[in-house]
Amino acid sequence: MHRRKFQAVAVLAASGLATSGRGFASFAGDNALLRDPIKGLLVGGLIGDALGGPIEFREPDGEQTGLCDARKWPDKQKINPLLLSDLGHEIPMKSYAALRPDTAAYGPWRVRAKAGTLTDDSRHKIVLLRAIAAACKAKVALDENILAQAFLDFAPEPQADTSNLDALVAEGLREYRYAARWILGERDPNLARPLARLWSGVNNCSGQMLLPPLAAGFAGDPDTAYRRTFELDFVDAGQAKDFTSALVAGLSSVLTPKARGLSTDERWQLILKTMRETDPFGYRDVPFAGRRLEKWLDKALELAGRANKSPKKLYELLESEGKPVFWWDAHFTLLVPLAMLHFCDYNSLAAMHLTLDFGHDTDSYAQVLGCLAGAVEGSSIFPANMQEAVQSTLAEDYGESLDAWLGLLQKREWKT
Repeated sequence: MHRRKFQAVAVLAASGLATSGRGFASFAGDNALLRDPIKGLLVGGLIGDALGGPIEFREPDGEQTGLCDARKWPDKQKINPLLLSDLGHEIPMKSYAALRPDTAAYGPWRVRAKAGTLTDDSRHKIVLLRAIAAACKAKVALDENILAQAFLDFAPEPQADTSNLDALVAEGLREYRYAARWILGERDPNLARPLARLWSGVNNCSGQMLLPPLAAGFAGDPDTAYRRTFELDFVDAGQAKDFTSALVAGLSSVLTPKARGLSTDERWQLILKTMRETDPFGYRDVPFAGRRLEKWLDKALELAGRANKSPKKLYELLESEGKPVFWWDAHFTLLVPLAMLHFCDYNSLAAMHLTLDFGHDTDSYAQVLGCLAGAVEGSSIFPANMQEAVQSTLAEDYGESLDAWLGLLQKREWKT
């Protein structure tokens, strides 16, 4: 299946699903049909982050991870349906104790953190949800000023075992707080820096960490999801804003009653088709450059096919032809999970295993994959113990809960 292009299929036309325009824009709190995939989007991102955090940028010959270590497979060894099933059932959620025991500004904020501990990929989502809460309290639409203030106000729960917590918070959010203060009108260069300076203008994955939950607020309305994401996304530069906005649009397309009536395969087709087709600002019409997103969507499919069922070969192709300058480039944090999905014939958990085994910026790749898989397949795709682990640390370290998030996302005040 991973070799075919994602063209419109008859079942999508028959379903009446649109990839732009007004659609189902909210969900009832007791509507399990829609509540579950939205929960899946949220918990999937947390789980991907927690799975990838302990092994992020791990040295190849470092502490054992419990993953398949496909780089050491014989050249002729390839995946098959049985092996995919095994990989999907063998994803270890590790603690940080042996793999990454020290604190890090963009990693764990506890010493020898337990399994399920979250990194900056999830802290960004917490910032967004707190901004949504602030907008709801004020009964106003969420805007970049409210989001900027949420970056400045962000604080975790007190942690007695982390003596340098204040320094970790300051360092981990420093660059975003410079930009936030600029948004809010501050011009003292000791406190605020222009948006164009954020991460030196590198097209990075900040928006992909921060903004996926917006899809729940604009469920069934990819065009509005794209536009509102683009308006709020002051953390991204250049083409990264298009990548993030298209991702949120794609996620929004499968959060509808009609989409839940499709097969899993058809929902995967829909989410990828929507990412490609939702282009309200006409990126594809830019002379000479065109739309870079479409190039990387095509490249994910191409590399998965050329790997010819060899994970080792896919890893090599991603590293050589994925053209990362940094492992957290915006195009690369999309390319890796999408290529893994194509390669694994949309076995989401097998793709998660191989994404983690691939290495580099594992928490960023895995949290994008988790958001996609959860939105397409629902929260039940993820093992209960993993869901419990991330919800436990979410509460202990940040005083947040998925139930509260679900309640916030259905409120209308912040969306209009």
